[in-house]
This record gives sequence, structure tokens and C-alpha cells, in this order.
Amino acid sequence: MQAPPPITRALLIACTVFLFAAQVPSLTMLMGQWLTLHPALGGFWPWQLVTYPFVNGDVWSWLFNMMMIYYFGTELEGIWGERRFVQFVLASVLVAAAVYLIASLLPPLLGWAMPTAVMFDPSVITMGLLVAVGILFPQRTIRLYFVLEVTQRVAAWAGIGVIVFLALGRFANGSGAWASSLGILGGALGGYLMILFWRWRPPSFKRKKPPSHIRRVH
Repeated sequence: MQAPPPITRALLIACTVFLFAAQVPSLTMLMGQWLTLHPALGGFWPWQLVTYPFVNGDVWSWLFNMMMIYYFGTELEGIWGERRFVQFVLASVLVAAAVYLIASLLPPLLGWAMPTAVMFDPSVITMGLLVAVGILFPQRTIRLYFVLEVTQRVAAWAGIGVIVFLALGRFANGSGAWASSLGILGGALGGYLMILFWRWRPPSFKRKKPPSHIRRVH
């Protein structure tokens, strides 16, 4: 296995440290109160904008996200370089947080019940990376959930579709977790917007023609 580059490695280590910390009951309570992302009108603090994606108490969710970050993060950081990769991850994390916070403000304005579920886990980073590889390498194949072989473009749309389905289901059931599902979609949106902003000119290309297997947006 290829050793992950610095930023990807730091993400993997940080998420792993938070996972182990979440196994300690006293730390779990503190992390849930101070480090997860709370609704805009219910316990929100500014630092939660950057701490929430590292909090994860579910081992299977952690394992899936770490695999995605390792494979996609290693490749994309190698293409973009450390600085642009950090910018991309921050775009996914901050746009996801903005979507969640805006969604948490809608119920009071519309007379609905306030969403109670906080937002956390690295899924917002994973969705941003998934969208990125789906755009950059649309025809390359991947085994979806290790079973079905599809192109990475299809895998990106499938991931988005699953989150939309979960959001609609939670909203219909009156679950307070629907806002956090929308937030995960915000991670995909943030990654997409960051790529459009760059105009397909990451530093590793050094203003030369991008590799032929990467499609340019017009």
C-alpha cells in the first residue's frame, strides 16, 4: 500500500484519535457538547466549523470513511499538492457546515420542530473527494461497495442519491437528523464549487495542459 501524503495522513490520524477518544464515556460527552456541529440557535460555537468532521463514534462508519480518504485523498493530494488539497478539504467542510446551519434555521421560520441532531463524522470530506474523482476521472471504474463495478461518475451520483434518500426519509419521519443529511450534501457541493473555482488549473499542472484523462469544464 502506498504511504499517504502529509495532509491525507494527518486527516487519517486525527479521525482515528477522535474515534479512540469517543470510546471514553467522559470524553464522548465533552466531544458531543463542544466539538460536534450544533444547530445555529442551539449550542453552536465557531470552532465547531472545523472540529465536527473529526468526531466519529461508529467504527464501521469510521472504517468506510478512512478507506475513502486514504484512496481518494492520496491520489488527489498527489495531483494538487498540499496547499490546494487543504483548500479543497476546507471548502467541503465549511460549505457542509453552512448548509447544515442554514437548514437548522428554517424550522423556526416555518413553524416546524427544531432539528435536534448534531452534525459530525468525516462523511462531508468523503463526499467532496468522491465528487472530485467523479469529475476528474469520470470514466475510470470502481467497485461500488466492493461489489458492483461502475464508473466513478456513476459512483459519485450514487453517493449523492443515497444521501438525498436518507434526507427525505428523515424529514418525512420527523427525525431531527434531516439537517445533518443536507449538510453531508453540502460537502459534495463544496468540493464541486472549489473545482470550478480553480478552473482545472491545480499547481501540479504548472499551467501546462492537464493530463489527457482529466476532463476540462467549459
